[in-house]
Amino acid sequence: MKKITPYPIAIMIISIVHLLTACDSFLDEKPNTGLVVPDNLEDIQALLDNDYVMNRNADLGEIASDDYTITRAEWDSWSETARNAHIWNDQVFPSGRSVAWNNLYEQVFYANVSIEQLGRIREDSEGQKWEHLYGSALVYRSSAFYNLLRIFTMPFHLAPEELGIPIRLEADVNKLAGRSGISECYQQVIGDLEQALPYLPDKVPVTTRPSKQAVYGLLSRVYLTMGNYEKVLESTGKALDLNAELMDYAALNSSGPFGFTGLNKEIIYCSYFSSGSVAYTSDAFIVPELYDEYGPGDLRKDLFFTAPNEEGQVKFKGTYMGNLYQFDGIATDELLLSRAEAAVRLGDDALALGCLNELLEHRYEDGAFEEVSGLAGEELLGKVLRERRKELVFRGLRWEDLRRLSGSRYEKTIVRQLGDLTYRLNPGDAKYAFPIPMDEIQMNGIPQNPR
Repeated sequence: MKKITPYPIAIMIISIVHLLTACDSFLDEKPNTGLVVPDNLEDIQALLDNDYVMNRNADLGEIASDDYTITRAEWDSWSETARNAHIWNDQVFPSGRSVAWNNLYEQVFYANVSIEQLGRIREDSEGQKWEHLYGSALVYRSSAFYNLLRIFTMPFHLAPEELGIPIRLEADVNKLAGRSGISECYQQVIGDLEQALPYLPDKVPVTTRPSKQAVYGLLSRVYLTMGNYEKVLESTGKALDLNAELMDYAALNSSGPFGFTGLNKEIIYCSYFSSGSVAYTSDAFIVPELYDEYGPGDLRKDLFFTAPNEEGQVKFKGTYMGNLYQFDGIATDELLLSRAEAAVRLGDDALALGCLNELLEHRYEDGAFEEVSGLAGEELLGKVLRERRKELVFRGLRWEDLRRLSGSRYEKTIVRQLGDLTYRLNPGDAKYAFPIPMDEIQMNGIPQNPR
């Protein structure tokens, strides 16, 4: 991944971070961008290359989803915020602050600083480097907005005109922004991504930086969330035309502490949850209903999970980061599954089967793969959705899949059992939108989400 090495640039970034974090909340004391800002392309590149800020996502949705189970003792050891998120409590953020909210709006701030400063540098004299930075800043901003929408608003198809998030398009956070409508927010995300396309290269050697292929992949996620399957087909097609490489899992060694070693050729855009995410807590085990889906010869069983313990429980180890960071970026396997789902929903069963088989033949022992055939319509869609859950486990996508499937035949009620207490989250429940942090509400006067 990218490294920030020049000492003066590090001081500049530390100064901006200090402006963001010196108070109880990112927005409690508004940073004055006139104090210290990047004023040349090298400094802007360094600002955007801070992957621990710009490529780090929030794991609240993963904590709230259904691929794992924990003991009451493990739950008791978690932070209060994580405990609340796990049981979908009415109050999630005990201090009134949300690290997830603050970190994602920090990305928005960095992106807005970069966009404004790039506007002060002559585009015609700087050429391709200026273009790549400008396109990258738009991608980082749109990605942050989208990730905020997945956590703090209701599913798009259930409430497109309800309140979304504050859309901040200026670095001067003294200018307050109210909550825009959900549809308006999604149009902003799409607009930023489409505007970024002509400025970016097709692919990049360092996948923590955005590319055209990454933009097409992000667009496919957004359109899948919105249920716009024609656009999902279009976006995944353009992304896969640029590169459709898959790893052959039969060539990998599953005996190590992680299923994968470092970044791999399937990764198109790298973002991640930091260490300490729910996937790696001491007593977080994969639910049997998911683990039992992996049949004979399916190499994902050993690459994604540890060997069963005495109680038959398994833990996740299969991050594409190859370390304690949990990958949630864009990769080829996700694109194929999104394309397959869009195709079958639009009646193109042949395309859906082609995408599904292309993926699965790279996931089985030699000679063990049996081509999927004879499925069509709803039966094929069910198969695609099951394979999506199996392939993309702990990739930051399950929460959004649960949200967008609410109201369909594939909706699910999640049930938690902690000691003697049982918790349920019903499809379409208001708790699919996390509460807005109280410090943001008190400062900006925006309305709270119902719970």
